[in-house]
Amino acid sequence: MKSLGTYRFLLLGFIFLNASPSLYAQKDSSFRPFQYVRIGADLSKPLYNFFSPNQQSYEFQLDAALKKDVYTALEMGWGNARVNNDFLSFKSSNTFIRLGLDKTFFGREFKGDMDNAFAGLRLGFAPVKRGSAAYKIDDPVWGNGNGIIPSASFNAWWIELTGGFRMEIVKNVFAGWNVRGKTFLNPKKFESLPPSFIAGYGRGDKNTAFSYNFYVLYGIGKR
Repeated sequence: MKSLGTYRFLLLGFIFLNASPSLYAQKDSSFRPFQYVRIGADLSKPLYNFFSPNQQSYEFQLDAALKKDVYTALEMGWGNARVNNDFLSFKSSNTFIRLGLDKTFFGREFKGDMDNAFAGLRLGFAPVKRGSAAYKIDDPVWGNGNGIIPSASFNAWWIELTGGFRMEIVKNVFAGWNVRGKTFLNPKKFESLPPSFIAGYGRGDKNTAFSYNFYVLYGIGKR
């Protein structure tokens, strides 16, 4: 798949970037991995839910500094969706988890400085439950018909690239945005009646998807 090849190319670039020092990096012998942790929520999702009654999702994030310029990230959440039109009706729901790394672009201007732009990689996983689907067929030649497609459960796997900016607005409170490009690792699972929306990924009928987050996080620990 061409899009997956592009992601592999960018993955190599990210690995190369991760192996190099941050721009203008400063040495800090007091730094220890995982001594400062941030946890928060995506505030854009409740607003989006309000305007999209056929799909709901909630997302949360936890990150911690592995190095001064590399953060581990854990993201999780849940959601549901429904399709309801004249010809098809069914519901779906799922939880999800994403694991990955974020690489910052600039060194700290002073000890404790954590404002930065970043790029990252994620591996996403979601166990999806699709309810039974009622369908109707209007055919003037062969006649009308209707029926039920049985419910199904399956796992979704994807990889994604993300980038954005995060800044400290008051002490230990951070706000920032990021954008994501995603592609399924097992697209054949979605060739037959895919969910209209998969929380944590996006449209279930697309092999690639894009999304936006606005996180607010609170930090705990030694800086």
